[in-house]
Amino acid sequence: MDEKIRSIVIVGGGTAGWMAASYLWKALAGSVKITLVEARSIPKIGVGEATVPNLQPVFFDFLGIPEEEWMRKCNGSFKGAVKFVNWRKTPQGGKSHFYHPFGIVPNCDGAPLTHYWVKNHLEGRTTEPVDYSCFKELPLLDRNLAPRGASGDRAYRYAWHFDAHLVAEYLRELAVGWGVNHIFDDIDHVIRSDDGGIAAVSTRASGRLEADLFIDCSGFRGLLINKALAEPFVDMSDHLFCDSAVAMALGGGDQSRDGIEPYTSSIAMRHGWTWKIPMMGKIGTGYVYASRFTSQDEATGDFLKLWGLKEKTAPALNHIRFRVGRNRRAWVKNCVSIGLSSCFLEPLESTGIYFIYAAIHQLVKHFPDRNFNPVLIDAFNRNIETMFDDSRDFIQAHFLSTERDDTTFWRANKHELKQSDNIKHKLAMYDAGLPVNMPHTDEDTYYNAFEVEFDNYWTNGSYYAILAGMGRIPKHVLPRLRHREDSLQKAEALFANVTKRTNELVTKLPSNYELLKSIHRR
Repeated sequence: MDEKIRSIVIVGGGTAGWMAASYLWKALAGSVKITLVEARSIPKIGVGEATVPNLQPVFFDFLGIPEEEWMRKCNGSFKGAVKFVNWRKTPQGGKSHFYHPFGIVPNCDGAPLTHYWVKNHLEGRTTEPVDYSCFKELPLLDRNLAPRGASGDRAYRYAWHFDAHLVAEYLRELAVGWGVNHIFDDIDHVIRSDDGGIAAVSTRASGRLEADLFIDCSGFRGLLINKALAEPFVDMSDHLFCDSAVAMALGGGDQSRDGIEPYTSSIAMRHGWTWKIPMMGKIGTGYVYASRFTSQDEATGDFLKLWGLKEKTAPALNHIRFRVGRNRRAWVKNCVSIGLSSCFLEPLESTGIYFIYAAIHQLVKHFPDRNFNPVLIDAFNRNIETMFDDSRDFIQAHFLSTERDDTTFWRANKHELKQSDNIKHKLAMYDAGLPVNMPHTDEDTYYNAFEVEFDNYWTNGSYYAILAGMGRIPKHVLPRLRHREDSLQKAEALFANVTKRTNELVTKLPSNYELLKSIHRR
């Protein structure tokens, strides 16, 4: 008997719904009837969105869409790093910054170059920060230079910024053109099947919609996974305190004069942090804060003050309250939750879009038939759990390691956050001078890791860039580095090569503004 899945209903539009619809249509070669039900009355979350580097190879390349094509449709811009501003304790009136670049740190005789930097730093032989010492990108980012030439040759690894609403519209147009059935309608109730799964959803205008498989992209409501199937949401607000945001879109100013920054900024505030996402003609920004330490009015005031605005004349403000954590199981019976209905972390390292396409990728990898083999479901759920918890721990490391203690928010982050055994172990490894991450050595290894093993996107320099950037330096040198004088000499040559390569690129690369202008003009 043929038990293959014949029909899928996706509940919810937005970025998650249309990414799922387009990816599944391609992955299943149009052999499954896919219907997406989208409510007109529910607002979408998102102003400007930041991403991570494997978006193109894992998602858009899979769809067969070239980079510049979707960038033109979605007001895409380039992102080579996250720039952290004022996360360290600074002199009064002063500012500090450090970067988390996307570049791969070179290895020297089996140890990342960051470990040789630690040795030099602890022995007083360098005062240069770890990011500027080990990554060639930083002076290029400071000059607002593009991450690639006009011909497309990459100078450094990058991700993207885009308008999330435009991405959803673009993917909707593509998916509907390919054959996805799109219904604008509200769901009245969910009809359960005899085995406890979902038999159908009942809509106001379209009636009963049956399917073999249901995808819940209904956002924080969790309409199918949480409300209908009663799957518990594991609250993790004791791991990360931020639970609210106020966001808006700003004009881009004179970008021909000032340029467009090829990075996301994360600006530390009294009770959280503000993102800044530059795009052509506009800037997406929002203040992520912890409501237990400040009120919505106070947070809004601090946010507007940062941008020199008054509430009466400010652009439209979007107030958001989010839940921090994940479902106990992302996949239950014949229902898979993707996007905000599955899990959410504050977007400090741009995990939102990543969580969506990582989950879709895993769903295709573990795609079921109508028997819904529990082995496939359990494997999917373990992978999503690992992805989320590892990412949560990395975000938490930012707050645990900052020197800031000027408000109750920052003091609580240093002393009151619940820590997993995993992050305790990683921080202990870091303090001992040991490698913390997967030792990716080149881009091919990095991209292939998504297929070979379910791996998040943190590179071998991520923890070192963040923790050392915060001022937390390992207490010890990796012991074996003291036994190889030839390795130390090779490392010095690599440090020199970082500087040499930077100097070469400074003379060759166009400005980020000029490259984006040419892309969008085409």
